[in-house]
Amino acid sequence: MTTFTRILLNPQKRGGRRLLSNPQAMHAAVRASFPPDLDESTSRILWRVDHDGHEHTLYIVGPEEPDRSVIVDQAGWAARPGETADYDPLLDGLRLGHERRFRLTANPVRSLAAQGQKRGKIVPHVTPAQQVQWLVGKASAHGFEVRMTPATDTGAPDTALPDVIVDRRENLSFTRRDKTSPRTGTVTLRTARFDGSLRITDVEAFRRTLTHGIGRGRAYGCGLLTIARLEG
Repeated sequence: MTTFTRILLNPQKRGGRRLLSNPQAMHAAVRASFPPDLDESTSRILWRVDHDGHEHTLYIVGPEEPDRSVIVDQAGWAARPGETADYDPLLDGLRLGHERRFRLTANPVRSLAAQGQKRGKIVPHVTPAQQVQWLVGKASAHGFEVRMTPATDTGAPDTALPDVIVDRRENLSFTRRDKTSPRTGTVTLRTARFDGSLRITDVEAFRRTLTHGIGRGRAYGCGLLTIARLEG
């Protein structure tokens, strides 16, 4: 059973501040809320923190119900223990052509070919226009297309633009500790939060997107796409 979990985080707690400021610490806390023998064949663990005003909400998708107390005890409120719902009814109800609002925090990057090397150098897309184009280009392989909306400021009546905006961008830098090595490394992620609307073009691929994520940095709060009904 795939699950969807929502937990309010308390930045006034020391643990809350630590998890909100360090994706490595949040990754460890989220993973610790699931048992070590977890089967991730049907869904991997994905998470995202949404910052809206003074409210900080952690969303988790996983292959079974997490132990929310692992996070609530150190970074939440006892009076708000979080909620977990069965995600399968939503996944099973998806249909070709469905239109939905969506939100996604991702790590938009590209690979630069390097002479003499098999793998190119990974570099981030830096402008909102580049980041939107990255998502539009990724959409088809993930079972959806970004809906188009008429442009109102170009003066051309037939001009349409992708119905998506980048409304939050962050540069994250933190220390990643490797359990197999005494050495540590610094991870730097440039993230973009997308809000927009989409149309489902491949139901099975889209279901996999909702349960396995999009792009790089999925262990650190990137890649979880969530949907809601499209108003109007």
